[in-house]
Amino acid sequence: MGNIDNRFMKYRRLKMYRRIFCFLLGFSSVIAFALFYVYEWNRMPEVIYVEANKEQVLDFGVPARGELYLESVEVGNYGEPIIESISHSSAGSQALKIDFSKEIVLSGASDEVYCADLKLFGILPYKTVRIETLDTYEVIPSGQTIGIYVKMDGIYVIDIGDFQSSQGHTVIPCEGKLQSGDYIIAVNGEKLSRKKDFTEIIQTSNGEDLHLTIVREEKELQVTVTPEMALDGQYKIGAWIRDSLQGVGTMTFVDTKGEYAALGHAVRDADTNELVSISNGALYETSIVSISRGEEGEPGEITGLIQYDKDKKIGNIEGNTISGIYGDVTKTEWLEGNIEQPMEIALKQEIELGEAYIISAITGECEKYEVEIIDINYNNTEKKRALTIEVTDEKLLELTGGIVQGMSGSPIIQNGKIIGAVTHVLVNEPEKGYGIFIENMLEH
Repeated sequence: MGNIDNRFMKYRRLKMYRRIFCFLLGFSSVIAFALFYVYEWNRMPEVIYVEANKEQVLDFGVPARGELYLESVEVGNYGEPIIESISHSSAGSQALKIDFSKEIVLSGASDEVYCADLKLFGILPYKTVRIETLDTYEVIPSGQTIGIYVKMDGIYVIDIGDFQSSQGHTVIPCEGKLQSGDYIIAVNGEKLSRKKDFTEIIQTSNGEDLHLTIVREEKELQVTVTPEMALDGQYKIGAWIRDSLQGVGTMTFVDTKGEYAALGHAVRDADTNELVSISNGALYETSIVSISRGEEGEPGEITGLIQYDKDKKIGNIEGNTISGIYGDVTKTEWLEGNIEQPMEIALKQEIELGEAYIISAITGECEKYEVEIIDINYNNTEKKRALTIEVTDEKLLELTGGIVQGMSGSPIIQNGKIIGAVTHVLVNEPEKGYGIFIENMLEH
């Protein structure tokens, strides 16, 4: 009887072990597939540009299939199809089966936009990919250091804070009315643009209500704040404010029309890290004063002397976006400092891992420095981290330790084409940094 019980217990344990094994096997398979799915998701871009009127081979090697169709069609005005085998009818376009696990040859005409609804292995929902044409474009890579001055679109609220009133109380008059990130654009119905003017209005208010028009998260609001007298005899509302920003960066390129792009990332407020809404701005000539080398955990920095004289103005700032600042160069003789001739842009699918170079004027003159492209991220969610580069140039490593603040916007060149711009440094590895695709800088 005892032997039977022992065999039964062994059987039950064996059965339990098998269940545990099957569970762990199933669980690990799910985790492995999830990781595989995320990996494949990141390998396929959400937007693919192809050069207009030129056959181009795409080879992403992603096991995804689906149908390609024209996104929007105006009846009677179709233009040339982006894929030559797609035909059009009066109702729109016929979908074309497409397999991104194989090479795809595309031929595009200007201003056509197609979409591909893809499924992993042709079964699992994956993502929708837009395919757009981009006209052949040549730009002059720059790399010159620029002084940046932007005027905010209103009075920017950095933060709120308390102070001691003349009665000895701790007060914050604007509490619940203003918050970090607000733009004050009018007081009592009068337009406002200068911090100095707003401060004077507060100090001469005699404690009477101020009716403020503010913009918060792109919505216009009305709030009323009552200033209080502080211990120093000045009326205050308890808000830290500013109306402008300045800094040093790098111009990425200028096109044949004199339009430029710089930085590769947005101008953000240093205290709130919010993208700054600007009313206007300008670029100025800048002299490099010093370079702080980058160390592990301590990003380096270029210190420049911005020359705000009228004759030192380089151009205007017309836009501030997540992909950089944009505008026109007004001082054409300044462009003589560029060391490259006009060159074509490279679309992301043309970029390769391996050797490249950047252009920077950290020594005062534009020079080329060797780098290595060590990773390409096609996922469109983080444009400013699309490329990962590593500085291999001994001269630049000796001078700066790698990538330093102020080099943002330095153009990246590979195979005779401009592929992107430096955007950020890896704080713990200053010899490495991130970059943005040049096509994303051209979107604006």
